[in-house]
Amino acid sequence: MTAEENAAHAVAAAAEAACAAVDKMNEDDGGSEAGGGESTTGGGTGGGAMDDEETKNRKRRERLEQNRVSARESRKRKKTMIEELQRTVITLSRENKELNDRNDTLRRQLMDISAKVRGTS
Repeated sequence: MTAEENAAHAVAAAAEAACAAVDKMNEDDGGSEAGGGESTTGGGTGGGAMDDEETKNRKRRERLEQNRVSARESRKRKKTMIEELQRTVITLSRENKELNDRNDTLRRQLMDISAKVRGTS
């Protein structure tokens, strides 16, 4: 396999990894809003129904706030991952260009040497 093909495969692998990472992050985002199955049971005192409702509302608010925090953190992780993948793509693209340039230089040198060898025979 030539250096050019190796570089092309490296860029393709990085792009595939980037897509897989973004897909994984999207899956993670989907699960962040799952609520717990809280159940409230009546205590046995006279004001139990009101307390149950308050407890239910409090737990709901806590769950919603936790979901907001979780979603915020997930977005932050996703942004960081995308930025890292973009840096990787830039690095691999530069490396690919350098390898292609080197490959072209070596091909020209080979052709020059081949021409000289044929000319002297």
